[in-house]
Amino acid sequence: MKTARAAARSVLGVALVATIGTGCADTESASAKDTLTIATANTADCIDPAQNLTANSSPFVRPLVDSLVYQDPTDGTLHPWLARSWSSNDTATEFTFVLRTDVSFSDGTPFDATAVKTTWDGIVALGAQAATANSLLSGYLESSVTGPDTVTVRFAGPKSSFVQATSTTALAPISPDAWQVSPQERCAGRFTGTGPFTLGAIEGKQRLSLVRRDDYGWGVSAWHDGPAALRQINFELVKEPGIQFDALVSGTVDAATGIPQRQLDALPEGDYTTTRIQSPGIVYTVTPNTTRGPLTDDAVRRALIAATDRDQLVSVALGGGAPSATSILAANTPDYLDLHDQLTFDQKRARQLLDDAGWRPGADGIRSKGDQRLALAVTYPSIDQVNGPLLELLQQQWSQVGVQLTLRGLPVAELSPTQDAGDYDLLVFNQGRGDPDVLRTVFGAGSKNRARIAADDPLNAALEQQAAQAQPQERTSTVSGIQRTIVDRGLANPLYETGSLIASNPAISDYSVDGSFHDTNWSA
Repeated sequence: MKTARAAARSVLGVALVATIGTGCADTESASAKDTLTIATANTADCIDPAQNLTANSSPFVRPLVDSLVYQDPTDGTLHPWLARSWSSNDTATEFTFVLRTDVSFSDGTPFDATAVKTTWDGIVALGAQAATANSLLSGYLESSVTGPDTVTVRFAGPKSSFVQATSTTALAPISPDAWQVSPQERCAGRFTGTGPFTLGAIEGKQRLSLVRRDDYGWGVSAWHDGPAALRQINFELVKEPGIQFDALVSGTVDAATGIPQRQLDALPEGDYTTTRIQSPGIVYTVTPNTTRGPLTDDAVRRALIAATDRDQLVSVALGGGAPSATSILAANTPDYLDLHDQLTFDQKRARQLLDDAGWRPGADGIRSKGDQRLALAVTYPSIDQVNGPLLELLQQQWSQVGVQLTLRGLPVAELSPTQDAGDYDLLVFNQGRGDPDVLRTVFGAGSKNRARIAADDPLNAALEQQAAQAQPQERTSTVSGIQRTIVDRGLANPLYETGSLIASNPAISDYSVDGSFHDTNWSA
């Protein structure tokens, strides 16, 4: 193992230093057992928890902030964190949280009920700039401070999933002083949280560092007591999987989170530990704009599902590094319903659906109906080097049944306005959350509405109904029906279950499954 790494370092050293830079930890600093250097494809465009509209900055956000409630990533159960206890009224419109009194923000400000109220009021004031956070607070009326350690929040209607919502980084409290600066400044890191780490530095698009809070002592019961084990975490922002691979093999970084499975398979056996962290919520999916062109036709949308070979996408494009989707929700999401029978690859059925709907193959094999060609474009982040090849393979699969698919890669900065304006035929995304209410966030006409359904669509009523149901069995039944409806109507074409695939030095213990990095450490 040492020989292989030394050889790689000698051959690749100059190129890696030029590409990754001289600011990352070297082998000696790693051996000090207090620093972890990670190569990641994530960017640090905005690390404000409230404004982080995608999962793109998540690895940097969770270590900086704590939440009122902790959701165990292994079983979805909820546990106390900043809140010692919580309760709700019978109609799930009012929630009261009793808070810890021994917590402070990293700027020294005491954490209290006013800080929670200030954060949630601030999120609502941000509006569309905090779309994900605001979707979790939809129907928000007010938060009332009834004591230094007690805050009560009220909603206009039932909100059965709200306690789980407070476990997300989107609703994590930040210091009241942070709300005095501009949203752009908070995006750049001008805020403080109560988390086990503080922001060290952001160096453009190259790296970001986090530094341990030595006075941290209010972690969840599942963690070890006291501050984090690591003194510092360095994130090297490296998009290219090949460079990440070279950096890991050379020992320039201790772990990498953007290497595809097929490249991981080339690592020497026993030299590295591979960890997969499964994401709950909505799987990586292709969602149609049902108001655009051929996608207004239910038959076309259902045919696209039948024309999709998920197993081939995963095995060929992802190297087998993820499970194929079996529903719109990931299997580790509460109230997941297995719909694999409705997602079966069947080209014959796809062709029949299109034939019956009047879509006829042309001389070039692409179908048309009247003067309308069955030509679609899928919008995705142009920086996505993992899913780009997958979409190219999907393009080939659909062409076999007469559908022309064009890949439309956009810069990250253009994605949100494009999505919000509905300026797309097909959109690819995933949305993490450990509660099925994520379906309302993404598909509800009053929320993101990625399938662009009408306000009077029956699906909306079901999405709002599940949000109001306090009885678990009733809600499970409603959520099951929603999942069936989304798949049966072709409002989403689920592809695979997302997650983080991490390759790391085998001496690293307790690699952070919950994202906090609190217990992550180097073995003695």
